[in-house]
Amino acid sequence: MTQSPPENNPNPRTDETVTPFRTKQGHFAARWRERFTLTKLADIVPSNEPLWLIDNLIPAGPSLGVIFGKPKSGKTFLVADMFLHVAMGRHYCSCVLQQGGVVYITKEGVRGFDRRMIAMRHNHNAGSQVPFYVTHEMPNFGSNNGDADALVTLLRKEVPPGVRIAAIILDTLARTMPGQSDSDPAVMSQFVENCNMVATAFDCFVGAVHHSPRSDDTRSRGSNVLDAAADVIISVVKERNGSRAAKIEHLKDGEEGLLWRFRITEKRDQKAGFTPLIETISKPQREPDTETKTKPTLTGEEHRLVDILAEAILAEGKTVPATDTVPVNVKVVTRDYFKKCLQDRGFVDADKPDSMRAKVSKYINQLAGKKLIGTNDLYIWLPKP
Repeated sequence: MTQSPPENNPNPRTDETVTPFRTKQGHFAARWRERFTLTKLADIVPSNEPLWLIDNLIPAGPSLGVIFGKPKSGKTFLVADMFLHVAMGRHYCSCVLQQGGVVYITKEGVRGFDRRMIAMRHNHNAGSQVPFYVTHEMPNFGSNNGDADALVTLLRKEVPPGVRIAAIILDTLARTMPGQSDSDPAVMSQFVENCNMVATAFDCFVGAVHHSPRSDDTRSRGSNVLDAAADVIISVVKERNGSRAAKIEHLKDGEEGLLWRFRITEKRDQKAGFTPLIETISKPQREPDTETKTKPTLTGEEHRLVDILAEAILAEGKTVPATDTVPVNVKVVTRDYFKKCLQDRGFVDADKPDSMRAKVSKYINQLAGKKLIGTNDLYIWLPKP
């Protein structure tokens, strides 16, 4: 039995002071010993588990990934094609992979998605035994409501026992948190926790298809809790010539900056009609000669202001006659309207007008100095790319 410490000890280390959840003397210490073990440096050996689900692109599970892009960028096409290759056990873009079952969960354009998958199945001549499964019932991962456990239970029941689940895709992340904001760190932390629980249950990759802010192609939308937790982050951008570029923006245990291109073409399918198909243009590689200049580093508040400006322009932007400061054919909003948007979004406090003016002026001047926004006495706008 653990003895109580002397009353004059300023740092007692009994179970009673370590945890308020003790049910009996010594319970916490016993639980700690069960959960944690120590290994000497000399005894550490490399794991025999594979590092990659798709070599140099997708880490093996348990892992979490984010594939993001603007609407119509082609991110769903990319992800569906990539993980259909995993289910078929065929190299993806010349990359070796582990074959395994894939569960694709989506509520985005259900009928269109199903037609695309039929066309992909025919195009790749995927047989009836390919373990690629689709469901249009989206779990709620923005709260601790038991949906993660329910999903694990369902998949263990429905997926044949001989099929190893290698990847589970959630398309889109926003659909997994109805009525909640992906900008809320607490909500995003709960999403990450639910994904990790599912990934650990199946030792698989969990991928979230996500949106980028309207103002930026290089990052995913919402709280950076997701970026910090992700093992891999892939951006998808539609280029001016119509091709699409996928790029490894972040990879915890691999090379960042790998980029590959694909295009979306239409093909006549007897059952699906005219259906878009994905065609790979190049395999993943570095392209140093096409690297753009490094963008200025932005603070979280600066990112947020630019996002609010982009939404304001989308809602009320108008084209005004070009001047020495306002470019041709650029949509603008008035300064007054933009300040109202900042108030409505809680960026500034309308009850403190002096503080509000100072904060707005500070960030507008900072972003204008970085040439990330344009401004004059009347208007504010986003420069053309």
